Amino acid sequence: MTDSLDSLQQALATLDQAIALSPQEPRNHFLRGLTLEDLHRPDEAIASLRNAIRVKPNYAEAYNTIGIILHDQNHFEQAAANFRDAIRHKPDYPGAYNNLGTALRALGDISGAQQQFAQAVQLKPDYALAHYNLGIAYMNMGQLNQAETSFNQALRLKPDHVQAYNYLGSVQHALGKLDEAEASFTHAAQMKPGKNGAELNKLARVFWEQGRIEHTLAAYRQAQTLNPHELKSALGAVLSLPAVYGNQNDLLEARQRFANGLKILHANIPNFISHNPPEQLLDELRWSNFYLAYQGLDDKQLQIDFAHFVASMLDKIAPQFMQARAKKDAAGRRLRIGYLSSFFRDCTVGMYFRSWIMQLNREQFEIFVYHTRPETDPVTQEIVDACDHFRHLIAGPVSPDSIAASVLADDLDILVYPELGMDNTSFLLAAMRLAPVQCAGWGHPVTSGHANIDYYFSSAAMEPDNAELHYSEKLILLEGLGTYYSKPALPTPACRADFALPEGKTLYLCPQSLFKIHPDNDALLTRILERDPDGVIVLFAGRHPNITNAIFARLAQALRARGLEPQGRGIILPSMAHDDFLRVNMLCDVMLDTLHWSGGNTTLDALACGLPVVTLPGEFMRGRQSYGMLKCMELDELIAKDQDDYVEIAIKIGTDTAWRQQVVQRIISGSNKIFEMETSLRQMESFYHSEFNVQSGG
Repeated sequence: MTDSLDSLQQALATLDQAIALSPQEPRNHFLRGLTLEDLHRPDEAIASLRNAIRVKPNYAEAYNTIGIILHDQNHFEQAAANFRDAIRHKPDYPGAYNNLGTALRALGDISGAQQQFAQAVQLKPDYALAHYNLGIAYMNMGQLNQAETSFNQALRLKPDHVQAYNYLGSVQHALGKLDEAEASFTHAAQMKPGKNGAELNKLARVFWEQGRIEHTLAAYRQAQTLNPHELKSALGAVLSLPAVYGNQNDLLEARQRFANGLKILHANIPNFISHNPPEQLLDELRWSNFYLAYQGLDDKQLQIDFAHFVASMLDKIAPQFMQARAKKDAAGRRLRIGYLSSFFRDCTVGMYFRSWIMQLNREQFEIFVYHTRPETDPVTQEIVDACDHFRHLIAGPVSPDSIAASVLADDLDILVYPELGMDNTSFLLAAMRLAPVQCAGWGHPVTSGHANIDYYFSSAAMEPDNAELHYSEKLILLEGLGTYYSKPALPTPACRADFALPEGKTLYLCPQSLFKIHPDNDALLTRILERDPDGVIVLFAGRHPNITNAIFARLAQALRARGLEPQGRGIILPSMAHDDFLRVNMLCDVMLDTLHWSGGNTTLDALACGLPVVTLPGEFMRGRQSYGMLKCMELDELIAKDQDDYVEIAIKIGTDTAWRQQVVQRIISGSNKIFEMETSLRQMESFYHSEFNVQSGG
């Protein structure tokens, strides 16, 4: 280090002599600036570089270097101005375009940054760093296919770029290319032996989504051995749950491990806090117990225990977000209502809850929307057009504390999370106090457990009589389905051959995500196939073949146990566009609702198509959604009293064509009782006003 410093000092002395002899030689001023930069004397370096520009006004490289120094000092506006000057004097300067892109990215102009990186790689196709930066820009813009291409190009040019492999894996993960993501994260981990904890955590997440729970736990535990006090791997090692269970015993064992893990986490709070910086802990606290709710049991206490752990951490590392927020006088002004989610797009949550934003009285409410996912679509645009303020705060590039600060800055009266439990970032934010009144919706229908969520909106038609016992929040029951849901427009019909569905068979559609098919469903499905020799169960493939194969193996075992041959009794369809999904509904004979977690969006789609749905309501709201819809439509004959009754109803619909047609006609004529109902929206408006003692307007 001393030799290097001596060399730089000697070089500086030599350059000073050269400048004294030839003060009009710009190169010497430029080299002196570079030397001073290496000596960590940025102000003097900039002065010397400006001397070079005074001698040579079109010295693009000097402008570029000044920009780099200013960027390192976080003076991004000034840096961008210098990079633009470099480009003005040298329009074919790929390095300056790349550097301008980094400055614009730091300023939050992701689209502008993307344009600069694209120009850099156009000028210099073998510019690995610019391809890498272009990939990050595309990723932040939600253009994942383009991001994947850019990262692959960067790695072709620079195969040892660990971070490019990491980002490539993240993009592939988001695209559902789980096996490719596994390979990318594995490459990254192998490049950092002994220091690959972050890569192992990412790899564990991919294993989890592949349905490989033992690999998931092993990867998290390996990461823990490298850093015993790291929070992310500690969470994963004790709280990761399988997507699909082999049987009820497996389920109960996983649940016990989860409960024991919560105790371990609570005991280690002092270790996490003393060994990690607050900003790292805040990032790693992003976790949600997504698969817990599919076990079919009462999750309230486990959710409260986890929420208490998160709150205990936040009290220490981010107390500014845990303070009480006083209600403000609302007389003579609109109430400020915020909605935060990563699902304001064409998906179940977006379709269910967009009306909570789009159809509120704008004269009475000022609407703020916080969208935390890169991807947007036409549903997002509808929401943008309907609200007063749309904040696109992309989780990842934007840290949880920055999102929280943005919400606080808007000084909301009420903050609503349409779902809590599907997205890690929103689940963390919900532990904070960002508005005087905070509410959750049933986008993921299980209590959040968070002490700072005051109210839980749910559907009056779907909740059982003792529903309030299932929530840590105060339950607010909205009439009917609790939302205004537009009836989907039906596509042109198809024929069974279009989807390789067999003619002359009774098609029993079970369209739920496979992780919703609890082991208790196996006996029901098997008994139906036993009773109807022409019956075929129609399922949709899981996110990864491991999950699909696990469900199929479980059902095959149940069929063989009853002396039935599985071959030809089940069909797995690939994921498909919504119109084709509706066409499949139109081609099937019965929809079999799942126990413990019933259909929501899928049931609404089925009923819109006139497809009869048989359901057996469960103990919790999440197992009673179809029940609520059928009750509203006065279709009690499709609601089973027990499992025997469920089988009887399913068989009657499937095999009694005349009766099925009668039911179909009743569904078609009664659908106006569940679609496009405004009552719950007016009820929600009244609730908002009542919280602030404001008289509801007409």
